[in-house]
Amino acid sequence: MNKATSGIGVIMLATTLVLGGCKKAEQPGAGATGTALGEQIVVDPEVTGGVGEAGNVTLSPASRAPQAVAAARKSAAELSGGLAALPDAIKGSAAELAQAAAQAAQASPAARAARTDCSAKVQYSRDWAKKLPAEFPLYPQGAVQEAAGIDAEGCRLRVVSFGTAVPSEDVIAFYNTLARKGGYSAEYRLDGSDRVLGGRKQGQAYVVYARKQANGVTEVDLVVSGK
Repeated sequence: MNKATSGIGVIMLATTLVLGGCKKAEQPGAGATGTALGEQIVVDPEVTGGVGEAGNVTLSPASRAPQAVAAARKSAAELSGGLAALPDAIKGSAAELAQAAAQAAQASPAARAARTDCSAKVQYSRDWAKKLPAEFPLYPQGAVQEAAGIDAEGCRLRVVSFGTAVPSEDVIAFYNTLARKGGYSAEYRLDGSDRVLGGRKQGQAYVVYARKQANGVTEVDLVVSGK
């Protein structure tokens, strides 16, 4: 996955692969801005940042200040009950993790039988960032850039792309801890410059992509799917 690919593009690519295609589908960034965990999403770029030149996610100076980063890390540790140490990352493609999330999005037997392309049916709205499951909340003080989802036609899917000043490894450690505590498997890969975590629990799956941009901001794509 390259830096220009949004989380929505990730799941669309995975679904295309699952359905036997080979063309990468991407959605343009919405340029929307985001929210702190548990708060109402705001749309003031002076507060949370936005999309800058070359498609990079930007954050306000206040959001990137050392004290803000420390506060986000503290909140993440409290929410997770203490971060577990990350295992060594496996170097290589994480495509199968995205494919697992795409398959799990086909939540009903009818959708699976019809090989429904759930990503093609998603609704684009920042409100989907407030509908993430409890096991995979938005990272504390994460600035939402775009979000999409669906709970219809046999599909269940959440895709949220956000930015944070916290290093990518810390973000992955947060979701690794929550996933394992929630009974999900957790596979950690280093796919090019992307740190990727993914796993499953019965008919549910998730995948998290995190990468450091040239401006120092961490861009994160979170995909959660299934029942």
